[in-house]
Amino acid sequence: MKYQDLVESVRDTAALTDAEQARASVAAVLATVARCLPSADRHLLAEHLPGSLVPAAAIPGPPEVRDGTRLVAEIGRRLHTSPERARYRAQAVLAALRDGEPRLVDLLCARLNSDVLDTLMPPADPPWMVTSVLPGMPVPLSDEEVRRALCRLTGWTGDRSAISRTVALPADRHTPLVNRVQREARELNDHAHVEREDATVTFTLTTGRPGKVTDRDVRLAVRIDEAVAEVGSGGRPGPG
Repeated sequence: MKYQDLVESVRDTAALTDAEQARASVAAVLATVARCLPSADRHLLAEHLPGSLVPAAAIPGPPEVRDGTRLVAEIGRRLHTSPERARYRAQAVLAALRDGEPRLVDLLCARLNSDVLDTLMPPADPPWMVTSVLPGMPVPLSDEEVRRALCRLTGWTGDRSAISRTVALPADRHTPLVNRVQREARELNDHAHVEREDATVTFTLTTGRPGKVTDRDVRLAVRIDEAVAEVGSGGRPGPG
């Protein structure tokens, strides 16, 4: 598999903003996966990689990473990102290798322990849909992640500081909808700021001060969309 093809595949799969992020992800993931393997298996890994990636895999020493939690923590440390995003990038790298170098992935499946494989192999949700590995700690999203999340939602606008949706509803639907949203927010340990007008309801989501949009806010936005569709009879986009 050509190095550039691998980088482009990882960039697209992980929804990264540029090739440099993808190159860093490939190097960090392969270097960390190599540390899960005995020395002899690292050389087998290196034989299947493009030449520029061989130094990342052909490293000396005994295995240092023995479970999935340490794997994503080390990848996150190398990439200066959260464990959730580190896992998503790792899975993007393995998915790209599976398409381009299936024998290499077969080798890894045979050599890595089950906990590491479980971390690497299952398809991952985008970072904004992933539950934090640290209970109670929502994950702030980047500008690009917020932009992509907004594209998946219905009628939401905003940026990384806050997102909002205004819907037009019959007056008798306001209270049932707001009550439903408040229940959903409690389940997610989140909060929705609600503004009611005569014919509209506006929901605004943000976390902390200064406000930041988090993965939890986006999950709540998904539930609000569902509530509008069910309780609010679909609503109509409010005035922009």
